[in-house]
Parts: sequence; C-alpha cells; structure tokens
Amino acid sequence: MPMRGVITGREVVANLGLIYREFGAGCVLRCLWVMLSGKSTTFLEVACPPVTKR
Repeated sequence: MPMRGVITGREVVANLGLIYREFGAGCVLRCLWVMLSGKSTTFLEVACPPVTKR
C-alpha cells in the first residue's frame, strides 16, 4: 500500500499510547479532534501546528 500521508482514525486509536508518549497530551487531543471532525490532514500538520504571531 503506498504512503498517503493522511492519518486515519484506526491509526490514531492503534497508536494513542505512542502519540501520547512521544508528542504529549495536546497532540493526542488534536488527533482525536481531527478524527472526530472528519477533516483530512497529515500527522505532521497535527503534531506541529503552525505558530500564530501576536
């Protein structure tokens, strides 16, 4: 299967422990939010959100 870069709900659920351990609770929550919203995104966009300037 070719790599698509888009995360799926199944991948998030299967790797919750790893995501939490390596990226923290904020990343887990963002992954769950994206999963529940049905939005198509990559893990990189979720793990490293853009920093907004004030």
